[in-house]
Amino acid sequence: MHNAHHAEQEMQAGPLPTHQDVARDVLGRFQDLGHRYWGWVTVLAFLFLLGVVGFVIRLSEGFADENRANWGYFVATLAFIVTTFTAMPVISAGLRLAKANWRRPLTRVTENMAITGLLVVLMLIPALVALPSIDGRFSIWFEFPMGAPGLWDVIGYGTLALIGLALLWGVALPDLAAARDHLPDTPRRRVISWLSLGWVGSLRQWRVLYQGALLAGAMYLLTYPLVQTLMVSDFHHGLLPGLKDAIIPATVVVNGLQGAVGLTLVTMYLMRRLGNYEKYFSVEQFWALSKPLLAFSLLWFYFWWASFITFWYGRQPGESEIIRLIVLDEYRAALMVSFVLNFIGPLVALVWNPVRRSVWGPALVGTGVVIGALVNQVRLYVSAFSVADPSQHVLDPRPATQWPAAPDLLIIIGAISGCALLFMLVSKIIPVVSIWEIGEGLRLVKVRRYLNRYARVIAKSH
Repeated sequence: MHNAHHAEQEMQAGPLPTHQDVARDVLGRFQDLGHRYWGWVTVLAFLFLLGVVGFVIRLSEGFADENRANWGYFVATLAFIVTTFTAMPVISAGLRLAKANWRRPLTRVTENMAITGLLVVLMLIPALVALPSIDGRFSIWFEFPMGAPGLWDVIGYGTLALIGLALLWGVALPDLAAARDHLPDTPRRRVISWLSLGWVGSLRQWRVLYQGALLAGAMYLLTYPLVQTLMVSDFHHGLLPGLKDAIIPATVVVNGLQGAVGLTLVTMYLMRRLGNYEKYFSVEQFWALSKPLLAFSLLWFYFWWASFITFWYGRQPGESEIIRLIVLDEYRAALMVSFVLNFIGPLVALVWNPVRRSVWGPALVGTGVVIGALVNQVRLYVSAFSVADPSQHVLDPRPATQWPAAPDLLIIIGAISGCALLFMLVSKIIPVVSIWEIGEGLRLVKVRRYLNRYARVIAKSH
């Protein structure tokens, strides 16, 4: 009986799967291209095409100054993608630098979202065309003659997209090689074989992989705040007369980190329910991510309050009109929705350990955070694009609240669906779960007896 009791405890702490077990399971799911997968791809492709229709409608209306307000929701959607989808590789890079062992199942999910950088760069071009000239208005460029802001925005966004793709491709080489050796000879396998770059797993290749992953992750971490600063400076700050917020770059970066964590939780939950990846995305991952989500939610309020209180006590004419526009009057409803979903909701829910230590709790809060991020981008960017004359010193008159029209709704749905579609497509080129990282983590774990119990002991990684 005593031995049976110990065996039961050992089974609860283990048994641990082997690297081969993980490889067979992940590659089996990766190889499958069934009707369910193609059904989701078809639905997302249809929704994306609807977004293209909405974009064409806006494009037919032109980019004249009197039509600038028509592009407000397009730019808000672009900012939302940058704040959520494109921010997700930051989670992978940061956790890898911190050597968090629990991150291993979710790193590839966040890295695969780097593919959305391509859509961001495409959407950036018409957004820049819709911007008024920097001549005669305040901006961070001070009438800089060398192609600002368009040239430097394209360089910044393009650099982030290239770093993200390099990070995704580099860390996926071992899994691409495993898929190359597993799949039958098809055009898909030949593409994967070319992408694997002849990986054989030599000691030198592994050293380059480890150092390259850290370097690319650090570069992504450094470039993302630059891109967010360009976004909010050119498409929001420079279009609202009287707006002078010194901490707005830090604010949007914190908002991006919160959106990235929230969307990661939502993606993991969908993969559990729709992709049957329960064994990889367990309570441990949701519980661990709920802690930074709560921290970023508290920071969301701190940075918003720090900006608001400066304008509230300053009460200069320009500052008063800005407060009325984006806080008290025209976009008050949007602020209240974002305030509840990005601050009150996470604060009330995640302080409770039963909610935090669950799958559904962090996922539900993450869903609210993502919705709140979209509403907040509408508040910031639609209001800015509604201003008729950005060259004023004081906002007069304040533009009325601009509600979304049919083309705007199509653009929002289509752009988000396009990001999900890119993720679905790349997940059948690069396995959505990192086989080699999970296998590496398994080699660091042993089941050992401790105080008459059996527990998993995790060694310190390199």
